[in-house]
Amino acid sequence: MREFRYSICEPTNPKIIEKGKIDSSEIMQIFQNFPWKTFLEETENIYYSPSLEFENLSNKNGLSISAVGNPEKFEFYVFFKRSKMQKNWFGLIEKLNNNYTSELLDQSKEKTIELLKAFVDNNLSLLERKFE
Repeated sequence: MREFRYSICEPTNPKIIEKGKIDSSEIMQIFQNFPWKTFLEETENIYYSPSLEFENLSNKNGLSISAVGNPEKFEFYVFFKRSKMQKNWFGLIEKLNNNYTSELLDQSKEKTIELLKAFVDNNLSLLERKFE
């Protein structure tokens, strides 16, 4: 099993809560049990959208998930952080960006679970295709 770490953002808490190391087998349960709807119902003194962030400690890839919208019908924004070669704006030189991040907006719970499973399974080719 691969080792991960995770953190959470609660809407009314100005601090990101670092939860520490977890095993890959715990990630889906954390996502499923996270009180997305309850957090979206909080309307005063909002600092963040309710969010979870997972990082694979072996390769430093990360997946961040935020819930947005109406508590009765919300969707997810998913962010995928990884190392990626990027060309400069002239296209002549490539440089490794260790924090390259792509996003997918307006994701259903089912699509978000598919992305999360790919992340847990380290299926980077699927994630790269989805986040193109």
